[in-house]
Amino acid sequence: MCRGQLGKLRPKIGELTAEGAAVLGVSIDTPEAAARLARDLGLTFPILADVSMDVIRAYQMKGEGMEMSDMGYVIIDKQGRIRVRQIDRRFGENVEMIVQALRQAKSQR
Repeated sequence: MCRGQLGKLRPKIGELTAEGAAVLGVSIDTPEAAARLARDLGLTFPILADVSMDVIRAYQMKGEGMEMSDMGYVIIDKQGRIRVRQIDRRFGENVEMIVQALRQAKSQR
């Protein structure tokens, strides 16, 4: 995960949770490294370790031509349906777009 983008996302988490979102990150790091990253950046949401990339592949967030995850976001509704899947290497700077996607997903019930 990009430390820079996570750092930019951190102060904007309230905008996402105000829309009812549960925020979490998924990383190919070990559980210890993921926990350390969350702690070092002062994140208020968990970073989940997916060393085998099973979740990353399932949500089609694997980087093209690389054995690692790409950056972006997935919006899943309360029924467990994927509403949005977006590769976005500037996700921490694009919170307004994520908020719009959350609102649209909520309106599609």
